Amino acid sequence: MRKFVALALIQLGFLAACGGGGGYGGGGGTPPPPPPMQMIATPGPPNVETMTVDSGPAGVNAVNTLYVSVKVCVPGTSTCKTIDHIEVDTGSIGLRIMSSVLTAAPAITLPAETDGTNPLAECLQFADGTSWGSLATADMQLPVSGETAANIHVQVIGDPAYPTVPTNCTGTPENTVAMFGANGILGVGPFIQDCGSACVAAVTPLTVYYSCPSPSTCAAANEGLTLQVQNPATLFGTDSNGVIIELPAVGAAGSTPISGSLVFGIGTRTNNGLGTATVLPEDPSTGWITGTYKGTAYTDGYLDSGSNGNFFTDSSLTPCTSNPKFYCPASTMSETATLKGTSAATLAANFSVANADTLFSVTSYTAFSNLGGTNSDTAGFDLGLPFFYGHNVFTAIENANTPGGIGPYFAY
Repeated sequence: MRKFVALALIQLGFLAACGGGGGYGGGGGTPPPPPPMQMIATPGPPNVETMTVDSGPAGVNAVNTLYVSVKVCVPGTSTCKTIDHIEVDTGSIGLRIMSSVLTAAPAITLPAETDGTNPLAECLQFADGTSWGSLATADMQLPVSGETAANIHVQVIGDPAYPTVPTNCTGTPENTVAMFGANGILGVGPFIQDCGSACVAAVTPLTVYYSCPSPSTCAAANEGLTLQVQNPATLFGTDSNGVIIELPAVGAAGSTPISGSLVFGIGTRTNNGLGTATVLPEDPSTGWITGTYKGTAYTDGYLDSGSNGNFFTDSSLTPCTSNPKFYCPASTMSETATLKGTSAATLAANFSVANADTLFSVTSYTAFSNLGGTNSDTAGFDLGLPFFYGHNVFTAIENANTPGGIGPYFAY
């Protein structure tokens, strides 16, 4: 299976997860009520992109992975390429593309990004591995909605021109399509840049950005905000204050590939209002919210479309034998969590956990609403893509003005 935990925001410093309260799990327990019926915006201009949950690029066999297509161009030109199976991730920031996809026919070469002297590269730490690659600039367009961003900074993962991975860029390498589980990633999380002030003025440069006098001599370096990889959604003009993930409900047995909508903007048009959604303001420094699950408060919490399961700690749930990072209870368990941001508002989060080995045995299914697993962050409770099914989940971006207040926040 592909990634089993969230793609972590660098700004969070380490993997966060969203906690909740008072489980009523038990074999044969009453299942949680279905989510309320929600409207799914029709894909098309000016702000709605089509998303698909399917098995991913050839040979990947993904589950619970959300994809869009992205058109990238050499800045200011009509030399472009549309790339499919770019993962949509509300738990990371920036557009990142696998080098092998860019160089496959018809190949496209994006110009290198420099610090004024040297080319730049990045070591991006995800929750389950590390991706190394050069930085480049590109014009970007989402082909269904028509949203565009010019001259953005992107990471080219696995760039063969930079084969020497610095020794301080540690973690399981995810520099190929097979290891990464996608042709790239579109990170539309709650921050403007992928590292922010932490990478600007650290006394010792963080092992995130690298200045490369030559491809084999890259050294960790501080990097200003204007040169960091940025959240493309912040560059979409009218619709730049956040995103909404809208997906249909998925039954207990799972589903064959499904489609949904990625809506840009919150309260900027008639199709992206908050409606009755409750806002959970995030900690503006970390992006976390807090919750309680089975009487334990978890302070590292978030809702993350880039996680293919709900990941949390529960010693009463049996880990799978063949997939030990997932839970395999003897019967489906019904659970609940209570989520709380920095305001007084709280939200119930009902979910269920089925036997992952049983779910995975139906190889034609790619979407599961009841996939759960362990979390290596003892303070974490990560509500991943299974929780998004049947909800409209809002992610507001830091410092952005919305009808629900100033971001960052989650809402549903």
